[in-house]
Amino acid sequence: MERPEGDQVLLKIAYAGVNGGCETFRCRGSSYTPFVANQKAEKFVLGAEASGTVVAVGENVKCLKVGDAVTCSGSGGFAEFIVASAQSCFPVKEASAEAVVLTLSGLTAAVALKATGGPLKAGEHALVTAAGGATGHMGVQLALLAGCHVVAVCGSAAKAERLRDLGASRIINYREEDVGEVLRREYPEGIDVAYEGVGGPLRDAVLDNLSEHGRMLVVGYISEYPHVKPDDGEAQGSGGLPPSRELFWQRQTVKIGGRTIYGDVWSGASRQDIPAFRRELFDLYEDGQLKAWVDSRRFHGLEQVSDAIEYMLTGQAIGKVVVSF
Repeated sequence: MERPEGDQVLLKIAYAGVNGGCETFRCRGSSYTPFVANQKAEKFVLGAEASGTVVAVGENVKCLKVGDAVTCSGSGGFAEFIVASAQSCFPVKEASAEAVVLTLSGLTAAVALKATGGPLKAGEHALVTAAGGATGHMGVQLALLAGCHVVAVCGSAAKAERLRDLGASRIINYREEDVGEVLRREYPEGIDVAYEGVGGPLRDAVLDNLSEHGRMLVVGYISEYPHVKPDDGEAQGSGGLPPSRELFWQRQTVKIGGRTIYGDVWSGASRQDIPAFRRELFDLYEDGQLKAWVDSRRFHGLEQVSDAIEYMLTGQAIGKVVVSF
């Protein structure tokens, strides 16, 4: 087993989170992403977020000790043990599945809605697509905590029921209602901020119904990921916007009149700001003000990682899909 050196720590992983964009594009080495080098790589790590326990530390590590529970990101969480930089680790009370939800999915929503497209204002109309998903349910709750009227868009009755329990102001099941028609009829002045992770026609429907000075945060575009559509060919934009993948991977910010569309939801915060956002997020969770949904489907061990990824990509999951170790 590899030993940690310098500012590294050795972690025993308890839970790893499944992240659709990270795993899909890292595996494929898609040419328009930072992962293109993976096409020729002999090996590369997968697993964008995990929780675990420190079992050894490098000689320069002062902030962590053996036995500490932590979460980590970007270190290859699909493993029983990993060596990670101490800087990538965040101390937590328990190395739980819920901690994994907060580590990246929750943090993404917090930075997007509190900094990049925010801060949200009480009374604003906020819309979240894929609202029953890992980062979507976080976006819904953070907007509610800010005093927004929250429109939650989802694709099943089961997700709608869970979102109703969270207190979402209006729930649109896009399999039963036309999102564009609902927004035009019920929100004639438009949506002030949209946290959008689906892409395709749904993105266009939301864009068409942004308010005069509305903001759209493009957190992903899962309806256009390679498991749905071929990974080759020219992607098409619409509604005056470039294609979703271009916005996302090139981290573009686009202005259409008074409206702003952010392809990089992290642009509002510096690296130095991230620990404070994460601490606030965990404080809200520990105080009971924020729920962290872990999907009920159980996966265990390295041999079930691919099953977990495939399941997440079906769109059936409610909350975060995790793998235990």
